[in-house]
Amino acid sequence: MWDLSGKYAIVGVGESERSKNSGTTPLHLALHAARNAINDAGLEAKDIDAFMSFSEHDSCTSHQLSTYLGVRPRYVKDIIGGGSSTELLIGDAISLIESGQANTVLIFRSMNGRSGMRMGGGGWSTDLLQAGIDGGSFIIPYGMGSPSQWFGMFATRHMHEAGITQEHLGHVCVSFYEHAQRNPKAMLHGKPLTMEHYMETPLLSYPFTKHDFCLETDEANAIIVTSAERAKDCKTKPVYIKGLVSREMHPNSHYWTDLSQVAADYVGERIYESAGIQPEDLDVASIYDCYSWVVLRQLEAYKIVPREEIGEFVAQGNLKMGGKLPTNTAGGMLSEGYTHGMNNVLEIVRQLRHEFKGTDRQVEDCKVGLCTGWLGPDGAGALILNN
Repeated sequence: MWDLSGKYAIVGVGESERSKNSGTTPLHLALHAARNAINDAGLEAKDIDAFMSFSEHDSCTSHQLSTYLGVRPRYVKDIIGGGSSTELLIGDAISLIESGQANTVLIFRSMNGRSGMRMGGGGWSTDLLQAGIDGGSFIIPYGMGSPSQWFGMFATRHMHEAGITQEHLGHVCVSFYEHAQRNPKAMLHGKPLTMEHYMETPLLSYPFTKHDFCLETDEANAIIVTSAERAKDCKTKPVYIKGLVSREMHPNSHYWTDLSQVAADYVGERIYESAGIQPEDLDVASIYDCYSWVVLRQLEAYKIVPREEIGEFVAQGNLKMGGKLPTNTAGGMLSEGYTHGMNNVLEIVRQLRHEFKGTDRQVEDCKVGLCTGWLGPDGAGALILNN
C-alpha cells in the first residue's frame, strides 16, 4: 500500500454561521466558510488553485465559489454525494497534488439543510428516494420510505446480534449532547440530555427517538489540503494525513447474502494498514453519526471494540472526555450540526492542533485521530490524522 504518511496536510478549516434559517444562499454560506478557512491557514484566495465540493443537488458549484473569491482555478469538481464524500475528496486532492495538477485544494460542503431541502424532514420525495436508493421501488412499498426506516432495519438486526439495547443508543446521544455543552457553536448548546429524558422520549421510527437522529442545519464547512512542504509556509500548525481509505463500496442491501456486513467493515481492515498504526493508538475520534446506531456499528467495524462489548463500552462513558476514546467532541451531527460529516473532520483538526488547550473541551495530549465517513451500509471511508 502506498505510504502517504506525513506527505500531505490539512492547513485550514472554517465554517459559516450555523442556524435553522440562514436567510441566504448556499453560495453566501460557502464564501464565509472558505474565507474563514483561507484566513485560518494564513493564505490568500489566489493561493487556492483547485476547488471541490459535494452536494445532493442543494448547493452552489466550485466554479461559482472560485469566481466570487476572485480566483481562476486550475481545477474544479462537484460530485453528488453525502456521507464519506469528505474522505473521498481529500483522496482526490492528494491525487491532484501528487500528479502536479494542483498545489492547494479547498474542499467545501454548503447547504440550507433546514430551511431548504431537508434530508429527513420532508425534502425527500418518493421519486428522489427511489433514485437515491438503488432498487428503491422494490423496498419503499414495504414501508422503507425514509432514511430512518432504512437504517432502523439494519440497526434492529445488529442490536439483536450484538445484545445492544435502547439504553445503549441513549449513551451515544447523552455523550455527544454533553460534548455540545462545551461548544458554544453547537445547535444544542445549552440543551443537555439526561438518560432519564432520553428513555422517556417517544420513538419516531424504531429504534430511534428524535435524539437518535442527526440535526438539520443551514451551514457550510471548508477544508484546505496541501503538501507537507507547502504547509510549512502556512500560519497554522499542520495536521498531517497519516492514513486514508477514500471510499469503499459494498453491494446494495437487497443484493447481499449477509446483512450483518457493512462497507465500513472493509474500510476498517485497510485504514490501519494505510496509517501504520493499530486501533489502540487512537486518542480521539470523529465517527459519522447520522443516527446513534451508526456510531455503535462503526465501533465494531473499526476494531475499537468487539461486537459483544459495544454496549458496555459506551455505557462506561468511553465516548466522553476522559474515556478510552473521546468521540465527536464538538457534539457531532447529533448535537452540533450537519454537513454530511465534514463538521466532524473540522473538530478533529482543531483537537489535534490543541486549539482548546487549557479548557475542558480539549482531549489532553491527543496525537492521533480517526475520522469516519458513512454513505450508508453500502459505502464508507476513513481518514487518520496526526499532529
